[in-house]
Amino acid sequence: MNAGAPARGCRNILSALQDALAQGQLIFAEMYAAKMCAAQMRGIGKGEDGMNRKKKSSAQKHTVYWALAGLAAAAALTLSGWRHYASVLEKSRWDEAVNAKEYQRHYVIIPDDSASQLWQDIYQSASAVAEEYDAYVELLGDWEAGDYTPLSYMDIAVAAQVDGIIIKPDGTVNMRNAINAADEAGIPVVTVINDDTASSRKSFVGFNNYQLGAAYGEEILHCVDESTRKITVLFKRGNSGNELVFQNLKTVIEAGLSEQQKKDLEIQSLTMTAQSTFDAEEVIRDLLRDEETRPDILVCMNETDSESAYNAMVDYNQVGNVDIIGYYQSETILDAIEKGIIPMALTLDTEQMGRHSIETLEEYYTMGYTSSYMSVDLSVITRENVEDYRGTDEQQGR
Repeated sequence: MNAGAPARGCRNILSALQDALAQGQLIFAEMYAAKMCAAQMRGIGKGEDGMNRKKKSSAQKHTVYWALAGLAAAAALTLSGWRHYASVLEKSRWDEAVNAKEYQRHYVIIPDDSASQLWQDIYQSASAVAEEYDAYVELLGDWEAGDYTPLSYMDIAVAAQVDGIIIKPDGTVNMRNAINAADEAGIPVVTVINDDTASSRKSFVGFNNYQLGAAYGEEILHCVDESTRKITVLFKRGNSGNELVFQNLKTVIEAGLSEQQKKDLEIQSLTMTAQSTFDAEEVIRDLLRDEETRPDILVCMNETDSESAYNAMVDYNQVGNVDIIGYYQSETILDAIEKGIIPMALTLDTEQMGRHSIETLEEYYTMGYTSSYMSVDLSVITRENVEDYRGTDEQQGR
């Protein structure tokens, strides 16, 4: 191994840590240091094997291993320091590179898709409110840390002994157990968007399934006419309330149909079992490409599916043949509504969601208890009011 390799490796690690710190990824600064130091150790070890085979001098080996020892020591200091980042940072050399501040509490948000506009908006709201309570909010997302899942992030958050967790549960037993483990460790958990009433979460912030189903049903009725024959509702696997949402949606639709329409119209649900966004996109494309499966109205229950359905509809020249009821206010969906390509989308109040989540955690720490359910508003975006939502985005700097 080149004698300068350890120094270059050290510089690379420090650069990566600085990137993490600049993004507020405190937990991942620790993780990345540990991961990269292990990689450096393996790499240097392999280099030494080659040197031994070539019978390099022991002095060279000692030089490299002393460099490794220094690197490991630096990483150990980093790990220790960032685990107690609030109190140590002010006294460390990182204070010169990071505008550090000591907070009373450290909360984390664990999204199912950290890149989505919805989660970014929830995070921005939660962060702003947390400042009022002298708390810091960290969004745990993909940051060069490997293939982690929300369940992995739960384990990481508990190990880091954060003060509170905000998460959208996926409906699995493993996630329920992780929430219970956090509670047993003294870390309150707030669920958002989806709930898990069988877990020991402290509160749920969102909307009830009856409310969501009824809201979608009312909007779908606006798109139904005498030629409508098939409505397909897309659900994501793992959402415990899917069946109740669908039943309420179907009930509202059927209540607004004539007897003949009830006979002619098929209302079906499709649960997406895809393991990745790419797989989900393929399912939606197949649905719209095949005339036998193509619905007249396609209802999407999340932001990613809404955008995938819109793109597929355009690609397969189905604009005007398929009405898409979208979800949330991403730029793609807002543009489509403004152009009349998508008739409408339901959206939730992410400002309320972020605010209620933090206030619930703070109330728990202050009072020792908190409300088990906090409701957020649902609204409908149409061509008539789409500019109101663009204005909101611009005001909030999105």
